[in-house]
Amino acid sequence: MSKYGVLITSAANAKFSKYTPEERVVQTLKTIESVKQYIPNAVICMTECSIPEVDATTKDKLSSQVDYFINLSKDPNVNWINSNIQHQDTVKNLTELVVVSKFFKLAKQHNWFADCDRIFKVSGRYWLTDKFDITRYQQPDAKGKYVVSKKMLSQFSKEVTDQSLQYMLRVYSLDSVLLDDFIDRLNQMIALMQTRVNNGGYIDIEHLFCKLLPEEKVLEIARTGVKGHVAPNGALIEN
Repeated sequence: MSKYGVLITSAANAKFSKYTPEERVVQTLKTIESVKQYIPNAVICMTECSIPEVDATTKDKLSSQVDYFINLSKDPNVNWINSNIQHQDTVKNLTELVVVSKFFKLAKQHNWFADCDRIFKVSGRYWLTDKFDITRYQQPDAKGKYVVSKKMLSQFSKEVTDQSLQYMLRVYSLDSVLLDDFIDRLNQMIALMQTRVNNGGYIDIEHLFCKLLPEEKVLEIARTGVKGHVAPNGALIEN
């Protein structure tokens, strides 16, 4: 039986959200529940990067439901971004890149995914649906590949992001043989985003993935089977 690694990212005390921390925790617990239902035989990890840090009760509530819980609320890079960048989308995207990069370096160091065939990243507060098909990731064409949703046109002009296409990334995955490759690409993404911000521009994770993942290592699928509410306005999104 195939074994999987799953990273769920969480920020219960988000600065820019219509939902209360309590509501966000309930939504994230639903994320975990859906992962357990639709990704069997999984090592489930969670990062939490709230500023201010969640209380002990909340931490216990979340950590008790996963195999590894990594609290990055006191991480100096996460705090610097929160204190020094005003643009909310840049804060969100750069924080996520830093958190995911730190997490995967830790996962490699501690061999959390040593026996896993494929590693998934799921955004906290979104949940997998019955449209999510784990067998799709076991097919030969997914071997050695990143699996993402089909490209979409950017909502920005190319002058803004220097990239006219993007991937939706509420759930994506990589063959475990790509772990080192992914860590390298995350470092490139962080550097590129910082450069664009420093020069008065903008780019987000969706556009960065499209720009920096090589096409020969990517499998695009039409339906990823994920659903949830966007934090700023509560709009329901489904893919």
